[in-house]
Amino acid sequence: MPRRLRPGILALAVAGAAAHAQAPAWVSEGPAVDVEPVSVDLPIETLASKLYVRVGVGGKERRFVVDTGSPSMISAGLAEELGLEIIDTIRGTDAHGVTIENGVAQLDIDLAGTRVRRVPVVVADFSRAPAAACLVGDGVLGSEMLPLCAWQYDLAEGVLRCRSNVDALEHTDHAARQPLYDFGYPHIPYLDIRLARDAVSKAMFDTGSPHVVAISPPDLGGAQRGGAVTGVTHGRGSPGTSLGGPAPVQDLRRADLESFSVGETTLGPVQAVVREAPPTLIGAPLLEHFVVTLDARNHAAYLDRLGDGPVTRPGFGFALAFDGGITVSQVWSGTAAFDAGLRPGTVVTAINRQLTEPTCDGIRRALDAMSAEEVRLAWDGGESTFTRRIPASR
Repeated sequence: MPRRLRPGILALAVAGAAAHAQAPAWVSEGPAVDVEPVSVDLPIETLASKLYVRVGVGGKERRFVVDTGSPSMISAGLAEELGLEIIDTIRGTDAHGVTIENGVAQLDIDLAGTRVRRVPVVVADFSRAPAAACLVGDGVLGSEMLPLCAWQYDLAEGVLRCRSNVDALEHTDHAARQPLYDFGYPHIPYLDIRLARDAVSKAMFDTGSPHVVAISPPDLGGAQRGGAVTGVTHGRGSPGTSLGGPAPVQDLRRADLESFSVGETTLGPVQAVVREAPPTLIGAPLLEHFVVTLDARNHAAYLDRLGDGPVTRPGFGFALAFDGGITVSQVWSGTAAFDAGLRPGTVVTAINRQLTEPTCDGIRRALDAMSAEEVRLAWDGGESTFTRRIPASR
Protein backbone atom coordinates (compact mmCIF):
# COMPACT_ATOMS: atom_id res chain seq x y z
CA MET A 1 0.00 0.00 0.00
CA PRO A 2 1.29 3.51 -0.75
CA ARG A 3 2.09 5.72 2.22
CA ARG A 4 -0.18 8.71 2.79
CA LEU A 5 1.70 11.68 4.18
CA ARG A 6 0.94 15.33 4.90
CA PRO A 7 1.12 17.91 2.09
CA GLY A 8 4.09 19.79 0.74
CA ILE A 9 3.69 22.58 -1.81
CA LEU A 10 5.18 21.81 -5.22
CA ALA A 11 3.67 18.40 -5.77
CA LEU A 12 2.99 15.95 -3.00
CA ALA A 13 1.68 15.30 0.47
CA VAL A 14 4.90 14.32 2.20
CA ALA A 15 5.66 16.72 5.07
CA GLY A 16 5.67 15.36 8.59
CA ALA A 17 6.64 11.79 7.78
CA ALA A 18 9.31 11.78 10.47
CA ALA A 19 6.59 12.33 13.07
CA HIS A 20 4.92 9.01 12.18
CA ALA A 21 5.64 6.05 14.44
CA GLN A 22 6.07 3.91 11.32
CA ALA A 23 8.26 6.36 9.38
CA PRO A 24 10.09 4.58 6.55
CA ALA A 25 13.86 4.03 6.86
CA TRP A 26 14.65 6.36 3.94
CA VAL A 27 13.42 9.33 5.98
CA SER A 28 16.42 9.05 8.33
CA GLU A 29 19.05 7.38 6.10
CA GLY A 30 19.82 10.56 4.18
CA PRO A 31 20.79 13.02 3.02
CA ALA A 32 24.29 12.72 4.48
CA VAL A 33 27.66 14.26 3.58
CA ASP A 34 30.98 12.45 3.45
CA VAL A 35 33.10 15.26 4.90
CA GLU A 36 32.57 17.95 7.54
CA PRO A 37 32.74 20.92 7.65
CA VAL A 38 30.65 21.65 4.56
CA SER A 39 31.55 24.69 2.47
CA VAL A 40 29.72 24.95 -0.86
CA ASP A 41 28.99 27.82 -3.24
CA LEU A 42 26.50 27.16 -6.04
CA PRO A 43 25.85 29.82 -8.70
CA ILE A 44 22.14 30.65 -8.90
CA GLU A 45 20.37 31.25 -12.20
CA THR A 46 16.96 32.94 -12.21
CA LEU A 47 14.04 32.84 -14.62
CA ALA A 48 11.07 34.92 -13.53
CA SER A 49 10.75 33.89 -9.85
CA LYS A 50 12.33 30.45 -10.27
CA LEU A 51 15.80 29.66 -8.89
CA TYR A 52 18.12 27.11 -10.53
CA VAL A 53 21.45 25.53 -9.61
CA ARG A 54 23.72 23.06 -11.40
CA VAL A 55 24.36 19.83 -9.52
CA GLY A 56 26.10 16.57 -10.36
CA VAL A 57 23.87 13.51 -10.81
CA GLY A 58 24.97 10.27 -12.44
CA GLY A 59 28.34 11.76 -13.42
CA LYS A 60 26.76 14.64 -15.38
CA GLU A 61 25.81 18.22 -14.61
CA ARG A 62 22.05 18.67 -14.20
CA ARG A 63 19.83 21.72 -13.76
CA PHE A 64 17.65 21.58 -10.64
CA VAL A 65 15.09 24.05 -9.30
CA VAL A 66 15.73 25.25 -5.73
CA ASP A 67 12.45 24.93 -3.83
CA THR A 68 12.29 25.12 -0.03
CA GLY A 69 8.55 24.37 -0.14
CA SER A 70 8.96 20.95 -1.73
CA PRO A 71 10.76 17.67 -1.12
CA SER A 72 13.60 16.89 -3.51
CA MET A 73 12.37 15.44 -6.78
CA ILE A 74 13.73 13.91 -9.96
CA SER A 75 12.10 13.57 -13.35
CA ALA A 76 10.83 10.10 -14.19
CA GLY A 77 12.88 10.14 -17.38
CA LEU A 78 16.15 10.85 -15.56
CA ALA A 79 15.33 8.25 -12.89
CA GLU A 80 14.88 5.67 -15.65
CA GLU A 81 18.13 6.76 -17.31
CA LEU A 82 19.99 6.30 -14.02
CA GLY A 83 18.29 2.98 -13.25
CA LEU A 84 17.06 4.19 -9.86
CA GLU A 85 15.26 1.63 -7.71
CA ILE A 86 11.83 2.66 -6.44
CA ILE A 87 11.97 1.88 -2.72
CA ASP A 88 8.60 3.22 -1.64
CA THR A 89 5.39 4.80 -2.91
CA ILE A 90 3.68 7.85 -1.48
CA ARG A 91 0.31 9.35 -2.22
CA GLY A 92 -0.73 12.91 -1.59
CA THR A 93 -2.28 16.04 -2.97
CA ASP A 94 -0.72 18.79 -5.03
CA ALA A 95 -1.11 22.50 -4.24
CA HIS A 96 -4.64 22.49 -5.68
CA GLY A 97 -5.98 19.32 -4.07
CA VAL A 98 -5.38 16.83 -6.91
CA THR A 99 -4.36 13.38 -5.65
CA ILE A 100 -1.04 12.14 -7.06
CA GLU A 101 0.87 8.92 -6.43
CA ASN A 102 4.63 8.78 -6.96
CA GLY A 103 7.57 6.54 -6.22
CA VAL A 104 10.48 7.35 -3.92
CA ALA A 105 14.12 6.61 -4.71
CA GLN A 106 17.49 7.49 -3.18
CA LEU A 107 20.07 9.51 -5.06
CA ASP A 108 23.65 10.72 -4.60
CA ILE A 109 24.03 14.40 -5.55
CA ASP A 110 27.27 16.31 -6.05
CA LEU A 111 27.19 19.92 -4.85
CA ALA A 112 30.26 21.65 -6.29
CA GLY A 113 32.52 18.77 -5.22
CA THR A 114 30.71 17.86 -1.99
CA ARG A 115 28.97 14.50 -2.25
CA VAL A 116 25.57 14.21 -0.59
CA ARG A 117 24.54 10.57 -0.21
CA ARG A 118 21.17 8.85 -0.14
CA VAL A 119 19.03 11.92 -0.79
CA PRO A 120 15.39 10.76 -0.80
CA VAL A 121 13.78 11.96 -4.04
CA VAL A 122 10.23 11.81 -5.28
CA VAL A 123 10.14 10.41 -8.83
CA ALA A 124 7.70 12.60 -10.75
CA ASP A 125 6.38 12.56 -14.29
CA PHE A 126 6.79 16.24 -15.14
CA SER A 127 5.31 15.60 -18.59
CA ARG A 128 1.84 15.61 -17.00
CA ALA A 129 2.23 19.41 -16.81
CA PRO A 130 4.00 20.74 -19.95
CA ALA A 131 5.16 23.94 -18.26
CA ALA A 132 6.67 21.92 -15.39
CA ALA A 133 8.56 19.73 -17.86
CA CYS A 134 10.14 22.88 -19.33
CA LEU A 135 10.68 24.90 -16.18
CA VAL A 136 11.60 22.25 -13.61
CA GLY A 137 13.91 20.34 -15.93
CA ASP A 138 15.84 17.50 -14.30
CA GLY A 139 14.57 17.85 -10.77
CA VAL A 140 14.18 19.81 -7.55
CA LEU A 141 16.68 20.48 -4.79
CA GLY A 142 14.25 20.46 -1.92
CA SER A 143 13.80 21.16 1.74
CA GLU A 144 15.21 17.95 3.25
CA MET A 145 18.64 19.34 2.26
CA LEU A 146 18.28 22.22 4.76
CA PRO A 147 19.59 20.37 7.89
CA LEU A 148 22.92 19.67 6.14
CA CYS A 149 24.22 23.18 6.82
CA ALA A 150 23.30 26.86 7.03
CA TRP A 151 21.98 27.84 3.60
CA GLN A 152 22.24 31.41 2.36
CA TYR A 153 20.23 32.70 -0.61
CA ASP A 154 22.07 35.69 -2.06
CA LEU A 155 20.61 36.80 -5.39
CA ALA A 156 22.59 40.06 -5.31
CA GLU A 157 25.78 37.99 -5.67
CA GLY A 158 24.05 35.21 -7.61
CA VAL A 159 25.11 32.45 -5.24
CA LEU A 160 23.59 29.85 -2.93
CA ARG A 161 25.97 29.18 -0.03
CA CYS A 162 26.08 26.20 2.31
CA ARG A 163 28.28 26.27 5.45
CA SER A 164 28.43 23.97 8.45
CA ASN A 165 29.07 27.01 10.67
CA VAL A 166 26.70 29.95 10.21
CA ASP A 167 29.41 32.26 11.60
CA ALA A 168 31.37 31.64 8.40
CA LEU A 169 28.67 33.48 6.44
CA GLU A 170 28.32 37.21 5.94
CA HIS A 171 24.90 38.91 6.08
CA THR A 172 24.13 37.55 9.55
CA ASP A 173 26.01 39.97 11.86
CA HIS A 174 23.58 42.86 11.40
CA ALA A 175 20.44 40.86 10.74
CA ALA A 176 17.99 39.98 13.49
CA ARG A 177 18.15 36.32 14.54
CA GLN A 178 14.68 34.81 14.53
CA PRO A 179 13.24 31.35 15.13
CA LEU A 180 13.16 28.81 12.31
CA TYR A 181 10.67 25.98 12.78
CA ASP A 182 11.10 22.44 11.44
CA PHE A 183 8.20 20.01 11.79
CA GLY A 184 9.97 16.93 10.45
CA TYR A 185 10.63 15.44 7.03
CA PRO A 186 10.95 17.01 4.51
CA HIS A 187 12.06 19.86 6.86
CA ILE A 188 10.10 22.63 5.14
CA PRO A 189 11.02 25.90 6.92
CA TYR A 190 8.49 27.99 8.84
CA LEU A 191 8.94 31.51 10.23
CA ASP A 192 7.00 33.69 12.65
CA ILE A 193 4.95 36.44 11.01
CA ARG A 194 2.99 39.41 12.32
CA LEU A 195 0.03 40.76 10.32
CA ALA A 196 -1.30 43.24 12.88
CA ARG A 197 -0.55 44.16 16.47
CA ASP A 198 -2.59 41.23 17.79
CA ALA A 199 -2.44 38.99 14.72
CA VAL A 200 0.53 36.60 14.64
CA SER A 201 1.01 33.33 12.82
CA LYS A 202 3.59 31.17 11.07
CA ALA A 203 4.38 31.12 7.36
CA MET A 204 6.25 28.73 5.12
CA PHE A 205 9.35 30.15 3.43
CA ASP A 206 8.77 28.72 -0.04
CA THR A 207 11.19 29.65 -2.81
CA GLY A 208 8.86 27.86 -5.21
CA SER A 209 6.15 30.50 -4.68
CA PRO A 210 6.11 33.43 -7.16
CA HIS A 211 4.56 35.86 -4.64
CA VAL A 212 6.22 37.87 -1.88
CA VAL A 213 3.29 36.86 0.33
CA ALA A 214 0.45 34.45 -0.44
CA ILE A 215 -1.83 34.76 2.57
CA SER A 216 -4.11 32.02 3.87
CA PRO A 217 -7.79 32.73 4.62
CA PRO A 218 -7.35 32.36 8.42
CA ASP A 219 -4.39 34.77 8.45
CA LEU A 220 -6.31 37.21 6.24
CA GLY A 221 -9.12 37.10 8.79
CA GLY A 222 -6.66 37.89 11.57
CA ALA A 223 -5.26 40.83 9.61
CA GLN A 224 -8.78 42.13 8.94
CA ARG A 225 -9.76 41.88 12.61
CA GLY A 226 -6.57 43.77 13.48
CA GLY A 227 -7.42 46.58 11.06
CA ALA A 228 -4.33 45.87 8.92
CA VAL A 229 -6.12 45.31 5.59
CA THR A 230 -6.44 48.62 3.73
CA GLY A 231 -8.08 47.27 0.58
CA VAL A 232 -8.91 44.21 -1.49
CA THR A 233 -8.52 43.74 -5.26
CA HIS A 234 -10.64 41.19 -7.12
CA GLY A 235 -9.79 39.12 -10.15
CA ARG A 236 -10.67 35.99 -12.04
CA GLY A 237 -8.57 33.08 -13.22
CA SER A 238 -6.61 29.99 -12.28
CA PRO A 239 -4.41 30.35 -9.18
CA GLY A 240 -1.69 28.24 -10.80
CA THR A 241 -0.47 24.96 -12.25
CA SER A 242 1.17 22.05 -10.47
CA LEU A 243 1.93 18.44 -11.37
CA GLY A 244 -1.75 17.64 -11.27
CA GLY A 245 -2.44 20.26 -13.93
CA PRO A 246 -3.93 23.76 -13.80
CA ALA A 247 -6.33 24.71 -11.05
CA PRO A 248 -9.83 25.61 -12.27
CA VAL A 249 -10.78 29.20 -13.05
CA GLN A 250 -12.20 30.88 -9.96
CA ASP A 251 -12.61 34.22 -8.22
CA LEU A 252 -9.29 35.65 -7.00
CA ARG A 253 -8.39 38.23 -4.36
CA ARG A 254 -5.41 40.31 -3.34
CA ALA A 255 -5.21 42.03 0.04
CA ASP A 256 -3.35 45.26 0.72
CA LEU A 257 -1.67 44.83 4.10
CA GLU A 258 -0.69 47.96 6.01
CA SER A 259 2.36 46.18 7.39
CA PHE A 260 3.84 42.68 7.37
CA SER A 261 6.68 41.42 9.54
CA VAL A 262 8.80 38.28 9.41
CA GLY A 263 10.04 37.71 12.94
CA GLU A 264 11.60 41.01 13.99
CA THR A 265 12.00 42.23 10.40
CA THR A 266 9.32 44.57 9.07
CA LEU A 267 8.77 44.36 5.32
CA GLY A 268 6.43 47.34 5.24
CA PRO A 269 3.21 47.51 3.20
CA VAL A 270 2.61 44.34 1.17
CA GLN A 271 0.07 43.31 -1.44
CA ALA A 272 -0.65 39.64 -0.69
CA VAL A 273 -2.36 37.16 -2.98
CA VAL A 274 -5.07 35.26 -1.10
CA ARG A 275 -4.47 31.51 -1.49
CA GLU A 276 -6.99 28.71 -1.12
CA ALA A 277 -5.81 27.13 2.14
CA PRO A 278 -3.16 27.39 4.89
CA PRO A 279 -0.35 27.97 5.33
CA THR A 280 0.63 31.50 4.36
CA LEU A 281 3.66 31.48 2.05
CA ILE A 282 6.63 33.83 1.84
CA GLY A 283 7.98 33.41 -1.68
CA ALA A 284 11.03 33.84 -3.88
CA PRO A 285 10.48 37.58 -4.69
CA LEU A 286 11.52 38.34 -1.09
CA LEU A 287 15.07 37.44 -2.19
CA GLU A 288 15.14 40.52 -4.43
CA HIS A 289 15.13 42.60 -1.23
CA PHE A 290 16.86 40.43 1.39
CA VAL A 291 19.71 37.98 1.70
CA VAL A 292 18.04 35.12 3.57
CA THR A 293 19.98 32.61 5.69
CA LEU A 294 18.32 29.45 7.01
CA ASP A 295 20.27 27.71 9.79
CA ALA A 296 18.11 24.64 10.46
CA ARG A 297 20.73 23.05 12.73
CA ASN A 298 20.37 25.94 15.18
CA HIS A 299 16.71 26.68 14.45
CA ALA A 300 17.51 30.21 13.33
CA ALA A 301 16.90 32.43 10.30
CA TYR A 302 18.35 35.80 9.25
CA LEU A 303 17.01 38.43 6.84
CA ASP A 304 19.56 41.04 5.76
CA ARG A 305 17.93 43.90 3.82
CA LEU A 306 19.61 44.80 0.53
CA GLY A 307 18.15 48.29 0.15
CA ASP A 308 15.18 50.56 0.59
CA GLY A 309 11.99 50.43 -1.40
CA PRO A 310 8.71 48.49 -1.38
CA VAL A 311 8.84 44.71 -1.50
CA THR A 312 5.70 44.45 -3.64
CA ARG A 313 6.45 44.89 -7.33
CA PRO A 314 3.57 46.25 -9.43
CA GLY A 315 2.05 43.81 -11.92
CA PHE A 316 0.63 44.06 -15.42
CA GLY A 317 -2.89 43.18 -14.31
CA PHE A 318 -2.74 39.72 -15.90
CA ALA A 319 -0.77 36.48 -15.78
CA LEU A 320 0.01 33.80 -18.35
CA ALA A 321 -0.40 30.03 -18.48
CA PHE A 322 1.62 27.61 -20.64
CA ASP A 323 -0.42 24.41 -20.87
CA GLY A 324 -0.75 23.45 -24.54
CA GLY A 325 -0.25 27.04 -25.65
CA ILE A 326 0.27 30.51 -24.18
CA THR A 327 -2.95 31.89 -22.74
CA VAL A 328 -4.08 34.43 -20.17
CA SER A 329 -4.54 32.68 -16.82
CA GLN A 330 -5.58 35.60 -14.58
CA VAL A 331 -7.00 39.09 -15.02
CA TRP A 332 -7.46 41.65 -12.24
CA SER A 333 -10.33 44.14 -12.13
CA GLY A 334 -9.53 47.83 -12.37
CA THR A 335 -6.51 47.28 -14.62
CA ALA A 336 -5.65 48.22 -18.18
CA ALA A 337 -5.58 44.50 -19.01
CA PHE A 338 -9.20 44.08 -17.94
CA ASP A 339 -10.27 47.22 -19.78
CA ALA A 340 -8.47 46.02 -22.94
CA GLY A 341 -10.63 42.90 -22.97
CA LEU A 342 -8.22 40.24 -21.66
CA ARG A 343 -9.98 37.40 -19.88
CA PRO A 344 -8.89 33.99 -18.55
CA GLY A 345 -8.40 31.70 -21.53
CA THR A 346 -7.57 34.45 -24.03
CA VAL A 347 -5.03 32.98 -26.49
CA VAL A 348 -1.90 35.13 -26.80
CA THR A 349 -0.59 35.23 -30.37
CA ALA A 350 2.49 37.46 -29.91
CA ILE A 351 4.58 38.98 -27.14
CA ASN A 352 6.65 42.05 -27.95
CA ARG A 353 5.69 41.48 -31.60
CA GLN A 354 7.28 38.01 -31.61
CA LEU A 355 4.93 35.11 -32.36
CA THR A 356 4.33 32.86 -29.38
CA GLU A 357 5.37 29.22 -29.53
CA PRO A 358 4.22 26.44 -27.14
CA THR A 359 7.80 25.19 -26.79
CA CYS A 360 10.25 25.37 -23.91
CA ASP A 361 12.14 28.20 -25.63
CA GLY A 362 8.84 29.97 -26.26
CA ILE A 363 7.83 29.65 -22.62
CA ARG A 364 11.19 30.99 -21.42
CA ARG A 365 11.00 33.94 -23.84
CA ALA A 366 7.52 34.75 -22.56
CA LEU A 367 8.68 34.64 -18.94
CA ASP A 368 11.65 36.88 -19.75
CA ALA A 369 9.28 39.37 -21.40
CA MET A 370 6.98 39.30 -18.38
CA SER A 371 9.92 40.17 -16.10
CA ALA A 372 10.37 43.58 -17.76
CA GLU A 373 8.66 46.83 -16.81
CA GLU A 374 6.62 46.91 -20.03
CA VAL A 375 5.23 44.22 -22.32
CA ARG A 376 3.26 44.29 -25.57
CA LEU A 377 0.66 41.59 -26.04
CA ALA A 378 -1.29 40.60 -29.14
CA TRP A 379 -4.34 38.32 -29.16
CA ASP A 380 -7.21 37.57 -31.48
CA GLY A 381 -9.02 40.89 -31.79
CA GLY A 382 -6.59 43.06 -29.86
CA GLU A 383 -3.10 44.34 -29.16
CA SER A 384 -1.85 46.62 -26.40
CA THR A 385 1.20 47.62 -24.36
CA PHE A 386 0.97 47.17 -20.61
CA THR A 387 3.12 48.71 -17.88
CA ARG A 388 3.45 47.62 -14.28
CA ARG A 389 0.91 49.17 -11.91
CA ILE A 390 -0.66 48.17 -8.61
CA PRO A 391 -4.41 48.26 -9.30
CA ALA A 392 -6.63 50.35 -7.08
CA SER A 393 -8.46 48.30 -4.45
CA ARG A 394 -12.15 47.69 -5.05
